[in-house]
Amino acid sequence: MFEAIIGPLKAWAESVVHSLGYPGIFVLMLLDSTNIPIPSEVIMPTGGILAKQGKLVFWLVGTAGTLGTVCGSCLNYWIGRKLGKAGLIKYGKFLLIRPKEVEHGEVWFKRHGPSVTLWGRFIPLVRTFISLPAGIFGMDFPRFLLYAVIGAAPWCFAWAYVGFKFEEHFGEIEKYWKYADIAVVLAAIWLLTKWFISRRRERSSNVT
Repeated sequence: MFEAIIGPLKAWAESVVHSLGYPGIFVLMLLDSTNIPIPSEVIMPTGGILAKQGKLVFWLVGTAGTLGTVCGSCLNYWIGRKLGKAGLIKYGKFLLIRPKEVEHGEVWFKRHGPSVTLWGRFIPLVRTFISLPAGIFGMDFPRFLLYAVIGAAPWCFAWAYVGFKFEEHFGEIEKYWKYADIAVVLAAIWLLTKWFISRRRERSSNVT
C-alpha cells in the first residue's frame, strides 16, 4: 500500500529533477519541507547522480536543496505564526497538515525547546513539521532561520553525496533507505538520552 502511493511520487520527483535540474531540486525540497510527502532521500541523491554524470554541479545541487528546505521551513514557520494552533487544526487539511502533526510538533517543541528546530531536522517525519510549532510559539525568527540553515545543509549535501558516490548502485541502496531513516532516529534518541542525562547531572550538582 505504502509503495503503491510513494512509488509514483518518487518516479515523478526523479523526472522533475532530470528535467528541471536545480529549480526542480529547489521546488521539490520546498514542497518536502511543507508537509508534502516527497522523499528528500530520493530528490537529493538524484541530483547527486546527475552531478556525477557531469550534467549538474555537486555544490549547486546541495545549495539548491538547502535553499528549498529553508524556504519551505520558513513558509511553515509563518503559517504557524499566522494561523496559530487552533487555526492550523481547523484549516490544516487544506495545507496537507493533519491535526496530529500539529499536536506532535507542539509536544516536541514544549518538551525540548527551540533547539528542537535544529536537531529535529535530522529525524525523519519530525523534520517536516517541526517548523510549525516554532511559528505558533513565536520563536525568534533570526534564530529559527539560523537553525534551519544549519540543519538543512548537512542533510541535503549528505544525501546528494550518496547519489554522487554510489551512482551505479543507488538502485540497490534505495531499497534500504528506510533503514537509514531508522538508524538516524536511533542515533538521535541516543544523543538525546546522553544530553538529558548530562543536564540532570548538572542540575543535581548545582542543587548540592
